[in-house]
Amino acid sequence: MTLIARGAEAVISRGVWHSRPVIVKERVPKAYRARELDSRLRSSRTKSEAQLMALARSAGVATPLIFDVDITSCSITMEFIEGPTAKTVLRDSPDRIHMAGAIGSGAGKMHRANIIHGDLTTSNIIFRGSEPCFIDFGLGERSPEQEKKGVDLHLLKEALSSAHSEHDGLFEAVAQGYVSEYPEGGQILKLVGEIEQRGRYH
Repeated sequence: MTLIARGAEAVISRGVWHSRPVIVKERVPKAYRARELDSRLRSSRTKSEAQLMALARSAGVATPLIFDVDITSCSITMEFIEGPTAKTVLRDSPDRIHMAGAIGSGAGKMHRANIIHGDLTTSNIIFRGSEPCFIDFGLGERSPEQEKKGVDLHLLKEALSSAHSEHDGLFEAVAQGYVSEYPEGGQILKLVGEIEQRGRYH
């Protein structure tokens, strides 16, 4: 295994599992937590993330295939997705508006299934050809709450604004794709505007 990233919650490694290229995400122990509590939290979050990815996939959203979940080591072994991140695609591709629409469609399918991603940024979406694959559901949850869906989309909009401010129309394309897959999408988009207004006054 080759370490490719070390975050506050997990280490990400790349390797081979039964002749398949994989990514292994392992949640690291936290010394400041009681050992039993730490183990229980890491196991629960590992299981939850794997379930969310599987649920999103069953809802028609592209996510990495999961090959193994080890609750003892708090690790998920999953398909390695070859391709550029959405951050790169939306900056460099001449077809960026279409790609943004595809991202919105994926987000709409997730929210229609009451799946909250929790960290919906352009760095957590990888394009395999023209298909966006959503990764890193570590902060995700199941919830029907519109507020949480609005926060998800607001985070994506902020990521687009900060990294792609020179490309107008990207979030509008996301919004079109979103409402095409999610009947209540218009209400969530309205909520995104309200969340932005709150941010300006705090």
